[in-house]
Amino acid sequence: MPAKSPTPIPTPPVKIQRGAAVTAPARPRPRRKRRNPIVWFLQGLLRRLYFGLKTGVKFLLLAPILVFMVAFSYNVDCSGLFQGALAPRRIVDLMLDGYDVTNFEQMDERQVVQLYAQDVSEAPEAIGIGSSRVLQFNRENTGVDSFFNMGVTGADVRDNMTSYYKMVSYGKTPKVLLWSLDPWVFYGSEAAFDERADAELYNEFLTKVLNVPTDYEEPDPVELWRALADPAYFQGNVHYYFKNRGQAVITDEDGNSIEFNPVEGDPYDQTSTIKRSDGSVLYDVAFRNQTVDQIRAQAATACTTFNSVHMEGFDAMSETQMQAFDSFIQYAQSQGTTVILVLSPWHPYLYGYLLTEPDNHKGFFQVENWVRQYAAEHNIPLYGSYDPECIEGLQETDFFDGLHCAGTGIEKFFPGVPQVLSDLQNGTLPDPLAVHPRTSLQTETAPEDGTEENTAETAETVGSQESA
Repeated sequence: MPAKSPTPIPTPPVKIQRGAAVTAPARPRPRRKRRNPIVWFLQGLLRRLYFGLKTGVKFLLLAPILVFMVAFSYNVDCSGLFQGALAPRRIVDLMLDGYDVTNFEQMDERQVVQLYAQDVSEAPEAIGIGSSRVLQFNRENTGVDSFFNMGVTGADVRDNMTSYYKMVSYGKTPKVLLWSLDPWVFYGSEAAFDERADAELYNEFLTKVLNVPTDYEEPDPVELWRALADPAYFQGNVHYYFKNRGQAVITDEDGNSIEFNPVEGDPYDQTSTIKRSDGSVLYDVAFRNQTVDQIRAQAATACTTFNSVHMEGFDAMSETQMQAFDSFIQYAQSQGTTVILVLSPWHPYLYGYLLTEPDNHKGFFQVENWVRQYAAEHNIPLYGSYDPECIEGLQETDFFDGLHCAGTGIEKFFPGVPQVLSDLQNGTLPDPLAVHPRTSLQTETAPEDGTEENTAETAETVGSQESA
């Protein structure tokens, strides 16, 4: 039998002391070596440079991609945030390439004018401003190959001034400004303003250029430019680009067709009105070839609605508008631009009708004589007249309707820009005060000496004045 192992003796329990704990003797704390502050600073600087270079290398690797995204979004710009709306851009691109453009009636003329100022590579020698009454001035009758007509339908004083201002602000100041001056430029009422004009741009012009206080506030560019770095906007531009690349019909961002295309065939044989590459307008064949009776009928229709053309209640010229006109002329001259003023005539039937009720058109009849006095005092070239009898050889067939003089009529009172500049330099400009437009019906009275005397102002012709 194996021997039994002895029973293990249990270890005695650990005695727990109560009361104050027994502490071990404290170890001596090693003394920290004092760091040299210069070495510490250099180490921190090197560490920051290291991590900075590391981050910079990563950014440089991504930079080409970011630059490409920004450049692509800026140039395609399907939402028109930077380059302007797609349809006006299409029009301006065609015009800058030398094409006449279809579908004039659907154009946003004001955007076209502003985008032209933005996109044209060099300043034209001369530009024209005014309402639709200036749109028949072109490269041929101005005698300037680089002429561009910036007139817009229904233009008010704001359209006139901001068109020139945009050219200057883009560094493309023209040498010559041809201004077809409409009478409502001097009317201070809201009726003289067109709702299509860019009021914000006009306030910018008044504030920055003429130092006239307005409620204009400089726009914050930060929000706008953030779109360039937005991946979603880049993606949208890529989609738009490949969708329209090589397509004959261009669409907008929403997929709607942009119906502005180069004119095909003879521009003078079009069945609709077109915008020419120099900014002028060529009306359709039927409108250009009306008979005298048709033209006179249109002039008669315009008689009773004459004041509705920005002149409702035009009883007197506005001092404010006269001062603004003077300030604008001085501004243009300070930019080195020669200003030429033009008074486009009204149809003889229409003007004759206005003479029968002068009290209803007081402001209108004040304008021409005031402008003539201003031009004489400031040696500014002035051509034409609102009164058609003041233009030698002008006929009813030189008009399209009551308001618009055709190119054949322009040639009878405007000698062309080169001739005007020559006369200005030689001091042989026509005397503006030698022309006396009619402001009331002519009446004859018998003076005491028995001779007949015409008491109304005599209408003299521009042609005779120039030949003198």
